[in-house]
Amino acid sequence: MSTIYDVAELAGVSAKTVSRVVNEDKAVKASTREKVLAAMAQLDYRPNAQARSLRMGGKTSIGLLLEDPTSGYQGRFHHAMLAACMESRKYLAVELYEQGMPDWQAYLDRFITDAGIKDMLLLPTLCDFGPLKSFLKSRNINCVLISPSTPDSHYASVAMDDRLAARDVVEYLFGLGHTKIAHIGGHPDHAASILRRNGFYEAYDAAGLPRPPASYMESGYFSFKSGFEAAERLLALPDRPTAIFACNDEMAAATCSVAHKAGLRIPDNLAVVGFDDAPISSSVWPALTTVRQLYLEMARRSIEIFDAAGDTVIASDRQVRHIIPHELIIRETTVKPD
Repeated sequence: MSTIYDVAELAGVSAKTVSRVVNEDKAVKASTREKVLAAMAQLDYRPNAQARSLRMGGKTSIGLLLEDPTSGYQGRFHHAMLAACMESRKYLAVELYEQGMPDWQAYLDRFITDAGIKDMLLLPTLCDFGPLKSFLKSRNINCVLISPSTPDSHYASVAMDDRLAARDVVEYLFGLGHTKIAHIGGHPDHAASILRRNGFYEAYDAAGLPRPPASYMESGYFSFKSGFEAAERLLALPDRPTAIFACNDEMAAATCSVAHKAGLRIPDNLAVVGFDDAPISSSVWPALTTVRQLYLEMARRSIEIFDAAGDTVIASDRQVRHIIPHELIIRETTVKPD
């Protein structure tokens, strides 16, 4: 399938000029228009009429790539972006993307062209995928990186302070009298997993307490299954922990299931804390104490960044990292109900 860039190359003009011809801009010279129309006919290029209607004359179409729409994090961020776009009268164009997919550049080229995208949100782990960011830079796409592990000189980022949030969780558990606290981390390659584990350790260091033994440190993959297996190992230890802090709510809910299976009472015999405040956190029994990420605020800030960016990506020595606050939501897995 031909793209607007194929037409531009054949006609010897810019992609912007092709777009002006497609949108019947009267300022285009007749000779230029004829060259573009001839190239379109030769390549059988057919503009996407629906995408053209979404452009609304400017930067109104924001792109979002999802690797796993079923995940709690991506699903909630998707919903937050829809709400933020509705508030700001913009459109959100969403596409599935898998790292390693064949012809991914052509695939994204069609998505960007058909949906009229000038702004793109990159969630973890795509926010750290160098080839993708390089491709988007070559297309002059403005991007906001959500919780990247490293800064980028072209793109601003929006994130929660995962390290501080994890430290707050552990210090809260200290306040309840727990010192034997285990941790179920997320995917070991994700920046959030590393930052949350660092915050976990920092709380012990700041309190002057010895860090928990290595047997208290488990790695999950943000899934219920991995959390269940990790919790089984932790609760089978001869000197089992009195509290478990899981890196997301699905793994925390799985921990509660293992505790119930083992005949433990929550929070009497075991305190459990999750992360994200996903829907499962308030629907399981007992309801999960967790860290709430303010997804809507992150989405709104991202749109503000796009609005301020203008039409051209400008590199700088240092791009701003926008930090969105978090909230610790206290529920029944750490405190008995009244």
